[in-house]
Amino acid sequence: MLKLGKMHNMKLILPGSIRSKKNSKRIFGKGRFKKVLPSKAYLAWEEEARRAIIWQLHPEVKIPLFDGLVSVKATIYYKGVRPDLSGCLESIGDCLEEIIWENDCQIVSWDGSRLYHDLKNPRTEVTIEEF
Repeated sequence: MLKLGKMHNMKLILPGSIRSKKNSKRIFGKGRFKKVLPSKAYLAWEEEARRAIIWQLHPEVKIPLFDGLVSVKATIYYKGVRPDLSGCLESIGDCLEEIIWENDCQIVSWDGSRLYHDLKNPRTEVTIEEF
């Protein structure tokens, strides 16, 4: 659930076991032209996460919410094989683009981000603070 502190802090929960965009790709191509695309599993996770984010936001919130630099902490509770933390952070950064921030280049810190194994309730808790 969205928690707004002083208007410059927020907490979001992304449901499900995160998918690393970096490690799950597929090659699509016709003839000699090839294109690398995210996996179907990543796209499904991103779609579910984006729906959850929008559901957690108040209807009157202007999107994207942050227009300046931000500090982000992600606590990732995954199911299955431990994913690559840097890949997970990339997935979160891209997933929240155009909703929470305009571009993930606004992120100046991922301090305190961690991975934990949780078979029963996989999720990602994201705390965002204006920098």
